[in-house]
Amino acid sequence: MIFKEYCLNSHNFLGFMIPSKVLYRILRFLYFAIFWLSAHIDYGQGLCDRNNRPPNTVEGDFKIDGDIAGCSPMAVRLKDLSGGTDIRYDFYYDGKAANLLDKLGNKDSTNLALFSNPNSIRYYNILQYGKKNGKDMYACKTVSVRPNSKPVFSYNTCNNNFLNLIIPQDPANNFDYYTIDWGDNSAVQTVTSLPFTGNKNYSTLSNTRSIRVKGENNTPTGCPPPPFQTISMDSDGNLPKITELEVMPGGKKAKLSFTGAFDMHQIYQRIPSQNYSFPNFKYQATPGSVTIDLIDNQSNCFMIYRNPACAQLSGEVCTIKLDTVVATGPNQNIVTWQNHAINLSSSIIKDSKIKSVDYNIEWKMIDGNSILSQNFIPQSNPTNHNITKCNAIYCYQVEAKVTGEWNLFPPIPYSSISKSEIKCIDRKNIKTPALTDANVTVLSDNKIELSFSDNSNWPVNKVNYFLFETTQNGSIKKDSISATATKKFNINTDASKSSLCYQLGYTDVCGSSSQLSGEICSIHLLSNDKEELIWTDATPFGTSNIINFELISFDENTGLESVQNTLPTTQLMSKVDLTNNEIEAKYKIRALGNGGLISLSNIVKIPIDALFFVPDAFSPNNDNINDTFEVKGRFGRVKTFELKIFDRWGGNIIEFKDKNQSWDGNIKLKALNVGIYTYQLKIELNNGQNIYKIGKFEILK
Repeated sequence: MIFKEYCLNSHNFLGFMIPSKVLYRILRFLYFAIFWLSAHIDYGQGLCDRNNRPPNTVEGDFKIDGDIAGCSPMAVRLKDLSGGTDIRYDFYYDGKAANLLDKLGNKDSTNLALFSNPNSIRYYNILQYGKKNGKDMYACKTVSVRPNSKPVFSYNTCNNNFLNLIIPQDPANNFDYYTIDWGDNSAVQTVTSLPFTGNKNYSTLSNTRSIRVKGENNTPTGCPPPPFQTISMDSDGNLPKITELEVMPGGKKAKLSFTGAFDMHQIYQRIPSQNYSFPNFKYQATPGSVTIDLIDNQSNCFMIYRNPACAQLSGEVCTIKLDTVVATGPNQNIVTWQNHAINLSSSIIKDSKIKSVDYNIEWKMIDGNSILSQNFIPQSNPTNHNITKCNAIYCYQVEAKVTGEWNLFPPIPYSSISKSEIKCIDRKNIKTPALTDANVTVLSDNKIELSFSDNSNWPVNKVNYFLFETTQNGSIKKDSISATATKKFNINTDASKSSLCYQLGYTDVCGSSSQLSGEICSIHLLSNDKEELIWTDATPFGTSNIINFELISFDENTGLESVQNTLPTTQLMSKVDLTNNEIEAKYKIRALGNGGLISLSNIVKIPIDALFFVPDAFSPNNDNINDTFEVKGRFGRVKTFELKIFDRWGGNIIEFKDKNQSWDGNIKLKALNVGIYTYQLKIELNNGQNIYKIGKFEILK
């Protein structure tokens, strides 16, 4: 027999010599990998996983009469304990959706014979389904059927003389005790409790050994004994292998699944810019799945180490980060991600190399709780996905098949699956670009007009535009118009009390709502008792700036407008001249913007005070100088006028009702004597105010 020693070309790893020439037994490895996977299948698949069930379901219950593990053929009889109705069972449940379950057969108390695989244990998921309290009900149990009395076990070998054998605690290992024939004519070893780990150092070197591990029962079961199993003594048997690495929702944790011998493995973790830190492994676990915290929300790489006698390493696998899922129109989403690293550099695993990474993207279209369709799309990065129903939810996951090899003689290949987290795009949650091109103006004291154009550059057809009024309590939806209508809102409101602010939004045919525009505010104008006008610094043009203001006055008689002043945007106050008005002065502000934009404020009306002048003398001598007695002033607001003149003894000489009438000092064509006379003036204004005045005047020559 030829002696073979494999020591990784004399490289020292963590203090152990790693074999450098391993005859990699592909079929043997695959056998154990499949064997382990079948023994550790995820019984939570499909409806057996409560997280995968439709909402508002309830848990059922049933029992299996007899053993949950046995030899083929194994009779199975079920008993319902749920208290539900229309109970049915799927003895071969494979993860199918609820709407695909058989609604006709598989009633309660069914006897069924289950068979094993020819050379390994077969596991059956049994799903119970029915109704309870008007809700869908589900429950799952698992049975295993073996072809003979061979238990579940794993082994590793190295250097032609060392064998490490492990019999784990497992639902299939339900024997009373176990026997091991090591194949070297030594006494058969009896094992009475699990888990069991045994190391055998053979006294002679050999390429192969034939061993038998048998499950024994105190009461015979009729299960045939397993045959002797030939194993290679110069390979590592169940090398650790990372089968799948999946980033969990949120991107902060990952689920790492791996196979290997049924004992504890050390899991090392790093980011590509770092090396693994020995002996500080991050996690320790037996084959199966373990949840791992990710470092810094970036790519994280993992390898698994075990040392029964010769050091064993898995290939390295890294996480994939799905960056964004972005809608670019009604018929397309874009998916981008960070690629899996290739040719990583690490002093610990320098003899391992990732050779290739093949990507696939799985997508699902979901409407409510139903998956309408799912498939795979081409794997360019980024990927453009043409969609068919933009108002449904689309979920994406990037899957990479990582292929590498150990740089040994001959090379040992490995492959793993790395999956990104699942990210979904729900168009109802997308905030599309805001509108910014708008113009608000006051039409009258009780009406505002807000016109706009759609400059959002969002390529999806709109359904409605919305008007929001901003208040101290937030934005309140005030009105809406169809996307096909004129882009204008006419708002009935009191514009005389304050500046009024609005925001615009829209929805598209895919159900997306836009971000709200910035505030669009009307200009508010008011006056104070100092004959000053003051107006607000508003934003009537959306994002466009005001160039300047114009102060507009109204002619009191014709109503025609004229520009009194052009003012800079820094000036928000102006003094006004009221002397040319008798009843009231009217003003408004006109804001001018780029591109001919105009916004008008409300109109301010300033009542004109009634001012009167009564002369204290006149000389009716026909010299055309001060010949008449008349009251002068601003009579625009005068409603009634009454002037009485008395002589020095209080006698009423004359009375006038016309504010425009003058007196020449004659009574019945006879001139009055010069001297002092008195008058009484009574005026009623149009606002109900009364003005009284009593005084004296003198008639001169």
